[in-house]
Amino acid sequence: MEETLFTLIPAIIVLPLLGALINTFLIRDGRRAGMVASLACGAAFVVGLAAFALLAGLPHEEQTHIDLTLWQWIDAGPLDVPFGFLFDPLSAVMVLLITGVGSLIHVFSIGYMAHDARPVRYFVYLNLFVAAMLILVLANNYLLLFLGWEGVGLCSYLLIGHSFERKEARYASMKAFVMNRIGDFGLMLALLALFQHFGSLNYGVIFPRAAELAGQQINWVLGPTALASAIAFCMLIGVSGKSAQIPLWTWLPDAMAGPTPASALIHAATMVTSGVYLIVRSHSIFLQTQAISNLTVYVGVATAFVAASIAIGQYDIKRVLAFSTVSQLGFMVAAAGMGAYTAAIFHLLTHGVFKALLFLGAGSVIHGAHDVQDMRRMGGLRSAMPTTFLTYMAGTLALSGIPIWAGFFSKDEIIGSAFHGTRFGTYPVSGTILIITAALTAFYMARQVSLVFLGQQRDTSYHAHESEPIMTIPLWILAVGSTIAGIINFPGLHFLDHFLEPVFEVGHAVQEPLEFNIPLAIITVVLALAAGWVAYQVYGKRQWKKTFRDPLARYLGVFFEGFEQRWYADDVYDTMVVRPFKATASFLSRILDPLGIDGLVNGAAWLVGFGGRGLRRAQTGYVRSYTLVFFLGVIAVLGYFGFATVR
Repeated sequence: MEETLFTLIPAIIVLPLLGALINTFLIRDGRRAGMVASLACGAAFVVGLAAFALLAGLPHEEQTHIDLTLWQWIDAGPLDVPFGFLFDPLSAVMVLLITGVGSLIHVFSIGYMAHDARPVRYFVYLNLFVAAMLILVLANNYLLLFLGWEGVGLCSYLLIGHSFERKEARYASMKAFVMNRIGDFGLMLALLALFQHFGSLNYGVIFPRAAELAGQQINWVLGPTALASAIAFCMLIGVSGKSAQIPLWTWLPDAMAGPTPASALIHAATMVTSGVYLIVRSHSIFLQTQAISNLTVYVGVATAFVAASIAIGQYDIKRVLAFSTVSQLGFMVAAAGMGAYTAAIFHLLTHGVFKALLFLGAGSVIHGAHDVQDMRRMGGLRSAMPTTFLTYMAGTLALSGIPIWAGFFSKDEIIGSAFHGTRFGTYPVSGTILIITAALTAFYMARQVSLVFLGQQRDTSYHAHESEPIMTIPLWILAVGSTIAGIINFPGLHFLDHFLEPVFEVGHAVQEPLEFNIPLAIITVVLALAAGWVAYQVYGKRQWKKTFRDPLARYLGVFFEGFEQRWYADDVYDTMVVRPFKATASFLSRILDPLGIDGLVNGAAWLVGFGGRGLRRAQTGYVRSYTLVFFLGVIAVLGYFGFATVR
């Protein structure tokens, strides 16, 4: 059985890479490119499903030992890094999410990108994105993980800037790339520290010895600290960049400039969940430092609340979902910081399904509304797009945490962990903020549904229509998944808890499955329903004019302005970072560059030229002059040697 797994695991990555190569060199038609890319990703899902079934059939104690080394990647003295894969329960569930949801996004893209100017290029990037993410989650060492980490960063840059003729897309892709590089620097420092201490970057070497990091002291910025704290903090910087947490979170909403299916792939199942995966995979390290684990909780909770409040004041249908993604990632990061690793992965999986549904549903709306994204110009699309409306409602109910949809179970498990407690203790204040955030989530989603689908169409300059079957079929599949996905860790059954146990046994992080807290569930559901009802009363029961002015602006005043302006985070960064950087660059370009660097280079050139001009005067062209110089040189040499002999 293990031999079969060793054959299947590389194929999971090779298939999307093969699809990218075929489209790059052989395909020139957009629809055919979409079919090739979709088949490649779908085949990877089938292979991943087969590997998952084989892994589940292995004895409990063997499920973390499927470690395959393909070749020795780096062999440079102490740096010994294999190109190898670890297929354990954690990477297995990530593979199914990436390839399963990714395949549906590929299929949806065939219809959505039908009239795009560069569809083949788009599908090549999409396949490469999936392959890079698979490398990230299947790697058996940190350096190979970092290769996938950088790969998804590059592919996201290419996908966000796909429509590079638009200034907005160019700016957004560059912003995403730069802000992720800041986070990546933190992760690189963590990897260097791990290699310096362990002499290896392999999981099998580091995780069993992670307790050593707690007893090792280093001189840190604020004084001596445990090596585990320093490494975990640097990893948290990487998580903040890739998973869009405070303070490196502002790139994700701007990434909406890319094609909508690409947004679904980036923001639902792949890139932005990399940070959560990194914490859970590195749980052995985070367990050695409660201070950084607590900081992780606070960063996640703050991000969840701030992003949810901002979503209330947005009018772009995709931007609302982008801030929702940032908020839900905050839930996951907070859960991972608490030590509730299974709860974090549970919400990662369910969120990947229903957020992909919502983004694709938004893409269907934009497609049917002829590229209109402003919700103020919509309204009444329920009758024109009934399939999109029904499926979108499934995603909305899941995200809002309404029973029986998946988000109810996964989100409540995170909130329950905050109050029930983990090995780090309880987090009642954080849990309370997360409950409020969950209510805000229900509010902004009910607001969005009311503005987009209910009432009458406010802007009649376009005729909305339902999307074609190649786009609606993935919506139906994801709607069903959003409804039933909660069963993977259903209270009392705890399938996911038991399946992931072998992973957390390595770092001694196994805990008893959390019991379902009925009073807490009642509170969260009542608040979510109340928030949704208020949003419906405010936005859904009145007929708004085309010149829509949000009624909350009158009641909330400066607070609603803060929601609209994203709490001025971009303005603060622009004032404190971007403008000083540009001013410094301008000064250096006007002073240091021309007078310093150019002056040095030009001065050296002038000196050589001056010497050349001097020597040129000696070149008269007369033989008698050269003979005289030769004669004088001979006399000088003979005189020198004669003088030396006499002495």
